[in-house]
Amino acid sequence: MILGCGRAGVLTEVEVETVVETVVETVDATVLDATVLGGFVVVAPARGSASVVETTTLVGTATLVGTASLVDSTSVDCGAVSTVPQPPTTTSNHAAGNQRLSTRLRRASARLIPLEAMSRRWLLVGSLLMGVVTGCGSTPVETDGVARFILSQDYPLPTLAAPEPSLPTSVTGADGVVVKVTDSSRIIVLNQAIAEIVVSLGLQNLIIGRDATTTLDSLADIAEVSSGHDISAERVLSLRPSVVIGDTRTGPREAIEQLRSAGVPVLLAPEVWSLSALPQRVSMIAEALGVPSAGQALIEVSEQAVAQALQDVAAYTSVPRVAFLYVRGSASVYLLGGSGSGADELLAAAGAIDIGAANGLPAFTPLTAEAIVQVDPDVLLVMTRGLDSVGGIDGLLALPGISSTRAAKSRAVIAVDDDLLLSFGPRTGALISRLAELLDMYSSDT
Repeated sequence: MILGCGRAGVLTEVEVETVVETVVETVDATVLDATVLGGFVVVAPARGSASVVETTTLVGTATLVGTASLVDSTSVDCGAVSTVPQPPTTTSNHAAGNQRLSTRLRRASARLIPLEAMSRRWLLVGSLLMGVVTGCGSTPVETDGVARFILSQDYPLPTLAAPEPSLPTSVTGADGVVVKVTDSSRIIVLNQAIAEIVVSLGLQNLIIGRDATTTLDSLADIAEVSSGHDISAERVLSLRPSVVIGDTRTGPREAIEQLRSAGVPVLLAPEVWSLSALPQRVSMIAEALGVPSAGQALIEVSEQAVAQALQDVAAYTSVPRVAFLYVRGSASVYLLGGSGSGADELLAAAGAIDIGAANGLPAFTPLTAEAIVQVDPDVLLVMTRGLDSVGGIDGLLALPGISSTRAAKSRAVIAVDDDLLLSFGPRTGALISRLAELLDMYSSDT
């Protein structure tokens, strides 16, 4: 059923013709909160957990379809319907309003957002809703049986005031090439983590191009210069960049050389797979762009966030054994993160044990049924796109060997957005705190 179109705190019931099965299996209640509390909707299938999604104005009811979630809606009228590209539209037979919905899906395959994934600002909103929705208690609804998500949108980038670049600069990149920058007015970023640093330095307005892996909402309208994971030198050159920044993974190498031969400064920063390596990357990028003081300030902000996270982690007593799985079902890629994967560093900071690293496995070891049964994790850590690619939590837990693990038996899965988990940037401290909190929740559930 749907509860909605409430006025003065009164809820009314509205029958829904169809609720897509994936929603029924994934979520028990989805609460759309409004900045102006003109109404909200609760979709209540059989089991799962609550979810709070921000809207600017909400009046009436809406039906969630497929695996979509409403994010940053501008308006929702009674009888409105949210849709995803593939599933057929489902409508409510509540016939009020203009049957329209103005919303922006987080991406083509958006997902329902567990309550635990919301930032602290939602706790106040939640306290308002608890006095209205019958049966809501004073604590968050648990998500037993549903993957707990950590979503990028809930952790905004810390951003400095726009500095005035001091140019020219000369910096030696991680590939040993000396890069001279005389103009930073047209920047192309070729990596999500690089983009986060440039934005956090206060230089977002100078970014004119990005690669496909850069998925920051604030850069969604910026031109894309990659084909798959490969950079297109032609696309880059067509934007007339003054400087291009990637890291040592950026390729193909021929494209990098073509750009340099055309006179474009290309800085390749170091890859970062640990907390200790983050300052070097920030410093190199800031120096190349002529804003070293801003770089130092960002390093301090990031280190303070990590220090606070480690204090938060110290409050938890559980030490869960976690397997980081890199999965891409569509490409039949199934890997177990081990030593040097980056996840081992995050898990250690969050007070957990990376069972791949603990068992001496190198980074991204091919996953076999025998290996996962042998290490027998308490919790599975995955990326959100990977989870989507195998059919969600049920598909993940049905993979050979995984179904026999402790994690599968308690359905203990944490999914972190791809652009957040291994970015090692300004938001890593917040990620560590949240990861530790969710891991402790699973330990408390068992």
